[in-house]
Amino acid sequence: MICGKNCPNYHKINNIRQEVELNRIEELSNIFKILSDTTRLKIVCSLLNKEIRVSDISNSLNINRTTVSHHLKTLRDNKLVKFKQIGLEKYYSLKDPHIEQIILQGIDHIK
Repeated sequence: MICGKNCPNYHKINNIRQEVELNRIEELSNIFKILSDTTRLKIVCSLLNKEIRVSDISNSLNINRTTVSHHLKTLRDNKLVKFKQIGLEKYYSLKDPHIEQIILQGIDHIK
């Protein structure tokens, strides 16, 4: 343990530990691992505020459609994106506004 009961910030640290369950930290870490892949991050950024077809993602990012589909599956399996099928086409979008906020705040941070 880094900070014992005699540490001046013990109560603050202990409160943080109680608020953030350890399994949630692992889940959050996994999200950041998934988003640390440049191709997946480009795909997520292409989905900000819109639904887009796999072929359009592939064309706009100049990435093979199979590669895009593979990364979208990873993003979908980890609840970061969703899709709807219209005919033969799948339209992808971000699963919820939290994902968009993570990306936008990251962009603001590096400005």
